[in-house]
Amino acid sequence: MIKETAADNEPQGRALAVSLGCIEALEQGNECLKSLSDDQYNWAAAPHITSTIGEHFRHLLDLFHAINLANGKVIDYNFRRRGHAVEKSRVTAIKEIDHLIHWLESMSHAELAAPVTILTEVSMTETQAHSMTSTLERELTFVALHANHHFAMAKVTISLLNLNISDTFGLAPNTLSYLRGQ
Repeated sequence: MIKETAADNEPQGRALAVSLGCIEALEQGNECLKSLSDDQYNWAAAPHITSTIGEHFRHLLDLFHAINLANGKVIDYNFRRRGHAVEKSRVTAIKEIDHLIHWLESMSHAELAAPVTILTEVSMTETQAHSMTSTLERELTFVALHANHHFAMAKVTISLLNLNISDTFGLAPNTLSYLRGQ
């Protein structure tokens, strides 16, 4: 059961919740990164998972950066930095996360509620980018939820390294709400 507060019904309360949800996801990522060594960050758990934890973090940071770079206009989800230093360096990833948190903290309700255009590939068999409309808060919500998916993939690698991490790492907000209600 979803509990709404009076603030949740106001546009500013909804926007604040979106920003805070993104910040919570990024802070969870930071906590994970600070618990790993560089070797662990760069280990691929093949054949189970072929991407390293660093590659998962690069991908989720690319999505946040695509939104940040759009300046409220066109979000290009085809933006990728494959091979970028963030894939190999936990310190670089931590710095990027800190930058994104600062950016999210500075966003106004008007910025979050603004309409945006997104550009993304839609076909598996041919290069076919499609543009569509959305809002910044919707896209930030999508990216934070997508980050949870990549955290879950990283958690598998972490478990194969026989390391411990928070039981809630990689769980979606609705799963956590369900668990709190049990």
